[in-house]
Amino acid sequence: MSSLIYNHRTAYQLLMRLLYGRYFARRYEAIAAEVPAGSTVVDVCAGDGYLYLKYLRAKGVRYQALDISPRLVQWMQRRGIQARQFDVWQDELPAADIVIMQASLYQFLPDAAPVVEKMLCAARQHVIITEPVRNITSSENPVLRFVGQRLTRPEEGGGAYQAHRFDQTSLMTLFQEFPAFERSCELPGGREMLIVLRGQAVSSE
Repeated sequence: MSSLIYNHRTAYQLLMRLLYGRYFARRYEAIAAEVPAGSTVVDVCAGDGYLYLKYLRAKGVRYQALDISPRLVQWMQRRGIQARQFDVWQDELPAADIVIMQASLYQFLPDAAPVVEKMLCAARQHVIITEPVRNITSSENPVLRFVGQRLTRPEEGGGAYQAHRFDQTSLMTLFQEFPAFERSCELPGGREMLIVLRGQAVSSE
């Protein structure tokens, strides 16, 4: 059974605003700052395409959104976003200058490394990943804990969702094993890390 959050754009957007609170805009600004103007961008697990609509469109990027939720994909398509349904486990990732994944790598635990490798092979310049390291799944608030454990379950795909989460130590342990790892920083609000890796795809130019 898939999550209410990923079936309804309004619920998805409300959850994102709840999670990031007053830092909501600043976390998107930090991600957008990593994307060069005019670049090609593939956004994996793109959600509702908010990053593009509010921050990347003005930079003249050529953007493609990929998400497993048919309802979120349809919502983006109706707003003129190049979006398609995509299963990270099974489908071939299109090449781009920049490949992004926002707050979704936990969905591929306990073995997220192959997903990172897949993104590296598709990126000509950089892979940009953000991932929570302070999670509501362990919140003392039972309502927030329920939201984190039950309502954020993704659409069923080619792999089995394990409901695991990263903390800062496990996240950095994963990425420091990649020679392509360049740098990391804490996003405003402190609940999420931003990771930058060098892409490994050969440029067609």
